[in-house]
Amino acid sequence: MKGSAGSALRVLKSSGTSRPVCRHFATSAPIAQTQAESSARPGKGEAYPGESAQEAWKRNLNEAREWRRRREGQRSTLPLFIPPTSTPPPRGRPTPTPTEATLSTLLASGAALGHAHTLTSPAYVPYIYGKRAGLSIIDLDQSLPILRRTAALVRDVVKADGVVLIVGTREGHQKMIRRAKERLEDNGFAVGEWMPGVLTNSETFFGIEPMLNKSFKPDLVIFLNPSENTAAIRECTARHIPTIGVVDTDTDPRIVTYPIPANMESMRTAELIVGTLSIAGQEGRRLRLKEAERKAVESRARGRRDRR
Repeated sequence: MKGSAGSALRVLKSSGTSRPVCRHFATSAPIAQTQAESSARPGKGEAYPGESAQEAWKRNLNEAREWRRRREGQRSTLPLFIPPTSTPPPRGRPTPTPTEATLSTLLASGAALGHAHTLTSPAYVPYIYGKRAGLSIIDLDQSLPILRRTAALVRDVVKADGVVLIVGTREGHQKMIRRAKERLEDNGFAVGEWMPGVLTNSETFFGIEPMLNKSFKPDLVIFLNPSENTAAIRECTARHIPTIGVVDTDTDPRIVTYPIPANMESMRTAELIVGTLSIAGQEGRRLRLKEAERKAVESRARGRRDRR
C-alpha cells in the first residue's frame, strides 16, 4: 500500500501544478486568515510536515471525495433558464429541463471565457479558475451558486411586490430584456438606454409627486453590462438601491452589490442569466398573488362568520 501511495504522489507531483484539490471550498474566514492558511497548506499531492506519504495520499483522496460530494449538492429548486437554440438536440436525447441544467448549460453558453489574462482585475482573482491561450477562465463552480442566490433575491423582491429594473444597453440585449420584462409584468421594467440623472435628478424627469411617495425608485437594478454603465451604478449607489451585474474578468466585481462572474461579451450568456433571474421573479409574483388570494378567501370567510 505504501508503494502505491508513493507512486501516486510522484504522478501528482509530475503534473506540474500546485493547485490544491479542494480549492472550491467556501469559507467565511477573513481574507487575511484565508490567505495565510492557503500559503501554509501544501500543494496537490504534497504532504504536511511530519505526514507520511500514505497519510497524504489518503487525505487528498478524502478531500477529492468531499469536493465531489459538494458539487453534487449544488442543485436548487429554482429553475435555470435555457435559451432557445437554433439547432435541435440529437435524436433520442431529450432537451434538458431547467432544473436539470447546471454547469454544462453555463459552459455551453460561453460563460467561462474571460478577457486577456493581462487585463484581469486584481479583485477578480478569486473567481478565476486558470488561464488558457492567453485568456482568463472563469470558475463556473462559483458562478452557478452565485446565480442561484441572486435568482432567489429577485424572487423575494418580487414576492414582496418590489420593482425590478433591467438595464442592457447593447444592441443584442433589447429582445432579451423585453422578454424578461414581460415575465415580471408590472413588477419589472426594462431600459435599453440610461438617461443620466434619472435617479439623482428625478424631479426633472417625473415631477414632484413621485418624489414624495418615492414611486420612482426601483427596489433592485440588474445590469447586463455594468462596466459600460458606471454612471448608472453610481446613481443607484447614491440612492441606496442594490444592484446585480454580469461582471467580466476585466471589471472590478465590487462595483455592483451582487456580482455574477460570467462572460459579459456573450449574448447567449446574458440571455441565460437574465432569463434565469426573470423566471425567478415570475415565481415570486406567482407566490405573492397566491398568498393574496388566500388572504382574500380568509377575509370573506371571516366576514360571513361575523354576519351570522
